[in-house]
Amino acid sequence: MKIDKVTGGHVPQTKFQQASKKPVEPVIQHRASEPALQANTAAIERAQAEMQSLPDIDMAKVEQIRNALARGELSLDTKALSKAVMQFHTGHE
Repeated sequence: MKIDKVTGGHVPQTKFQQASKKPVEPVIQHRASEPALQANTAAIERAQAEMQSLPDIDMAKVEQIRNALARGELSLDTKALSKAVMQFHTGHE
């Protein structure tokens, strides 16, 4: 499909119907959802506090992997790694 300039350089204007000048009624929000919102907020705050108490790095796991690498117990499947990288970055294999 080719898109060209509008011939003649003039685009016809459309006429919009203006709404009546009747005042807009305010939207009434129901207060029934506030307790659920407060409960969700409290749960999120508790979870965030628990997460902050955890260490950023599991040093025991790092040490296990370091030792396994030193002993030659870990192998690398380069085909699986490249496939995973391609799938992550492109969305397909």
